[in-house]
This record gives sequence, C-alpha cells and structure tokens, in this order.
Amino acid sequence: MSIAAALVLAVAACGEDPEPAPTTAAPTTTAAPTTTAAPAAEEPNEFRVAYIAPGPIDDPWYTSMLDSLSRLADESPYGLEISHEWFENIAYADAERVIRDLASSGKYEMILAGSTYSDAVAPVMEDYPDVAFVYAGSGNDPLGGNAFWIDTFIHEPAYLTGVAAGLMTETGKIGIVANFPFPNVNAPINGYLAGARSVNPDVDWDVTFIESWWDPATAKEAATAQINAGADVLYAIVFGVFEAAEEAGVYGVGDLADVQALAPGVVITSTVAKWDQAIAEVIDAWWDQMVNGVQMNAPTERIMFHMPRGGSDIAPLNEAIVPADVRDKVLEARDQILSGDLVVELNDAPPE
Repeated sequence: MSIAAALVLAVAACGEDPEPAPTTAAPTTTAAPTTTAAPAAEEPNEFRVAYIAPGPIDDPWYTSMLDSLSRLADESPYGLEISHEWFENIAYADAERVIRDLASSGKYEMILAGSTYSDAVAPVMEDYPDVAFVYAGSGNDPLGGNAFWIDTFIHEPAYLTGVAAGLMTETGKIGIVANFPFPNVNAPINGYLAGARSVNPDVDWDVTFIESWWDPATAKEAATAQINAGADVLYAIVFGVFEAAEEAGVYGVGDLADVQALAPGVVITSTVAKWDQAIAEVIDAWWDQMVNGVQMNAPTERIMFHMPRGGSDIAPLNEAIVPADVRDKVLEARDQILSGDLVVELNDAPPE
C-alpha cells in the first residue's frame, strides 16, 4: 500500500479479459430507484476512496484515474473532502480478498478497482450496501446495484495525435508499440491511424504488440526495430518507447496522460483520459442514498464519456518541437470534434 502523493507517468493501457467491448457506447439505463435505504442522520462530509490496480502506479491508465480523483477533490462536490489511498499490484486471484478487507474496514466510501475486477466485486458488494464499488475497462460484466462499471475510449484525441504525426513524419512512416490487441487499445490505434491518413493519405505504418502490460525492455526493442525500418514518429502505448526515440532522435506520442515531462525533446503530445464525470456520477448516486435514502442503482451499461462531453482530450502540443502550422491544424480538428462537425469512428477491432 502506498499513498498516491506523486504521479509518475508511463505508458500502458488496461484490461485483462480479451472479450471485445461494444463498438459504441450505449445509453446508460437503470431500473426504477427505490427508497428503502436509511438516510444518514447527518450529511456526510468526507468521501474516502480505496484504489486498487493490478499493475504499478507508473501505468498512466491508473494515474489518469488518480488525476481525476485529484480534480474532483479540488471541486469538492456536495462539500465532501475527497481523499484516496493507492493499493498497487493486486493480482486478480487476490482481488476478492483485498476488496472484502477494504470494504469491511469501514474506512472507505468507494472502492475503485482500476481494471477487470467485476468477478471479484460481485461476491462482496451486497455485504456492504453503503459502499460504492467501481471497476473499469473492457472485459467486465454489469452488476448493477452499488457496483458501477466505468470505461473510456480515447480514439478522438488519438485521432488528433495522428494528425500531428502525419504532418511531422519526414520518412512517411509512423509506428505504434502497444501491449495487447484489446478493445481499449485498438480504438486509439485506429484513431491515430485515421488522423494520420486524414492529412497524409500515403503514410505507411507498423504496429507491434509486445504481449505484456509492463515490459519496458521489450517495448524499447520493438520501438528500435520500427525506427530501423523507417518510422520516425512512434505512438507509445507501453513504457520504454521514448528511450528508443531519444536515442534515435525521432518523435513520440504519449497515451492516456500528459507524458511530455518524461522526454521533452521527443514527445509531441499525448492523449489524456478523463474519468471525472464517470466517477462524479457514482458520487451522486452514493450521496443520494446516504442523504435521501434512494438506493444506489448502477446502470446496466458502462458509464463513459467521449471527448465532446469531457471524457478525454489532447495534451498541450510541445511548442519546442511542433511547428506552428501543425499546431494550428491539430487545434482546428480538435474544435471540429468538440463541436460535432468531425465525428471520429470508434473502431475497437484489431488494426489491419
């Protein structure tokens, strides 16, 4: 266990179950709420979150959630003092025991499981009806009640990073180094390629899946091979790519969080996942139960928000290495996505 005091950024994506996610986000639906819960005698003033993850804190899939929790703490919905503790490297085989221990401690109002932990949440949730259980990513199952499934697809900001890559490549070849061909990974890759082709129809590309969520050495080797094959802009979905890019003097794109500080001479920009609104919906439901006696009744579909609704964005473009005309084109496309004039297809199939 460690307290998340500093967010060290790296590159990875999350999800352990290879079952494909739906290609579109269905509207969230719930059954009719009931009012059988007993409201609190006094309004709560704190909201404590236990955050567990199967990997290290360095993974931006997880740190993007911590960023969202920090922003919500600053906003203080309902006047709540929001705090969190981080529990990393929780194996799936141990998850049910860990989640039950955390829930039974009475210390937390939310247990946020940052990956495919729905199987571990299911046998625990009914024993702790005043705790909001949250799990994230593709491969989960809807549980309803006090268990909420949240997700994110960052294909829209990935499209924008692809626009930058397509304009900045000098060799006409771009690369992608990723972990597994899972839906949450495929969608941004396809968005990135669509963005590059929108400004450079003849662009060539390579993609390598290293078959690991965390293996920087193998990722660096894959990136080096792509660079040797001519790629001069690399989309880094796993940690280790930027080291190869720095050594070769080529550019990189980050994933899920702003990683420019990792390699400021290399990183053009990054996609940014924002979980704020999805988590805020859970807080709303928990508050309604605790204050008004309306039981939590989680949607039967995933709670997610795309870029026009604030669910993702692109990090600031690196002005030290990105020409002004490229920045202008990227920001123009961003405005079009936000206005609805440009719709980026959500394609979570493995890239062809």
